[in-house]
Amino acid sequence: MRMTAVPLLLACLLASTAACAKDASDYNTQELVEALTQRLSKVLLAGPTRDSPDNTAAIIVLEGKALALAPQLQSTPGMRVLSKEQLVAEQRSNFLIISQLGQQGPDMLVDYETPNNASYGTLRIQEKDGKLVFKAQDTYRSSSGARTTYARLYGGLPCRNGSEMAYRFNYANRFVRSGECPTPRFPTSDSPFEW
Repeated sequence: MRMTAVPLLLACLLASTAACAKDASDYNTQELVEALTQRLSKVLLAGPTRDSPDNTAAIIVLEGKALALAPQLQSTPGMRVLSKEQLVAEQRSNFLIISQLGQQGPDMLVDYETPNNASYGTLRIQEKDGKLVFKAQDTYRSSSGARTTYARLYGGLPCRNGSEMAYRFNYANRFVRSGECPTPRFPTSDSPFEW
């Protein structure tokens, strides 16, 4: 139990239960991100095709304003926190980008992107009955947005056979579920004819 939780617990025992309600903003960054990865685990742990290996841990990348959260996050058995450079070096295609995590009243808002299923937007995190609940604030699906993200990260770089990106790129390019690169380099544009 955290030391800061002891006075709160004691105060809760002496006060009414309404005074002890916990808000989403009371959770630390690690707890919030771990809950988010559990919420998105079906997407984050899937392989890029049916024939590629599944992930054993969710991959998390911080960008933009969320970069400041890096010292507050640690990798766990179910979640790996990677820098953008590590992500690209491993040629990952299934990952969660968090670009902002901030408080709005008792709730938390997270700006996110999961390009492997072409989803992005903002989720509201609320605490209900002792559990964190995620509600769509503004969420979208966009295959062109996913192509833009992959082109931004991998555009012009050599494709490595057997990598997640090789499976994804080969399937998107030729509908083949092989981990063999269809071209030596990833396209530099986000054109649907190339990705």
